[in-house]
Amino acid sequence: MALFLLFSTLLVASATPTPLDNALLPRQSVSLNGLCGAYNGSATCAGSAFGACCSQFGYCGSQPVYCGAGCQTGYGVCGIDTTLRWRSLGCYADDTNHRTLNTSILVSGNTVQACQAACAQAGFTYAGMEFGTQCFCGTATMNNAASVPASQCNIACPADGSQVCGGSNALSLYVVVPIWQSLGCYSDSTKARTLAVSYNVAGNTVEKCQAACKAGGYLYAGMEFGTQCFCGNSIDNGGALTSGCATPCAGDSTEVCGGSNALSMYYLFQ
Repeated sequence: MALFLLFSTLLVASATPTPLDNALLPRQSVSLNGLCGAYNGSATCAGSAFGACCSQFGYCGSQPVYCGAGCQTGYGVCGIDTTLRWRSLGCYADDTNHRTLNTSILVSGNTVQACQAACAQAGFTYAGMEFGTQCFCGTATMNNAASVPASQCNIACPADGSQVCGGSNALSLYVVVPIWQSLGCYSDSTKARTLAVSYNVAGNTVEKCQAACKAGGYLYAGMEFGTQCFCGNSIDNGGALTSGCATPCAGDSTEVCGGSNALSMYYLFQ
């Protein structure tokens, strides 16, 4: 009887996945339904249209809940800082009849960060402060927006006198900086492309190719042979991690732009 109980206990224990078991599970195809990881068929999120991180609950995504604590390494990317970063574009002209940013948001105690946060929460990627108290947002600049001398943005933010919140008919303009995560080096073939779309980018660099892909609405950017730029919303045709990405970028020899039939692969988190 004791031997039977011991045998039963061993069977139950062996049926419970452990971290070592999870690490040894075979890696299968890219997730097509947003499910991933050790408990969801061993599909990977790398290359998935749902996001590159596999959460502890077995779902693909790109937000901190997917990429942070509990993220399943080996089934995608983990540990990504998806905190929004903003870059100043300088001072831009604005007027009531031809707005540079088309949405106004009321922000009590306006500061640069408060306006940025309000715009981000509403889903906008541009933020602008004007007349100190005003906050404008948009997904693009409008009406042939033009920069003006920085001296025209000269009004302090009401809630923080050390910051500048635009001027009279002048916006302190900011834009969200895209977050691209390197996925490593991926295989490619002229007969079966890993990324479906090719762009001609003069003086190719990692940043130029990423910018071209983002402008085209793509989540993945890949550089190859130093001069080539590819984009897509999924990793296709069995593209997989490989070696051989060692070719300098045509426009910046300090950067690597893939290799022979090898893509330096990046994923756009936001």
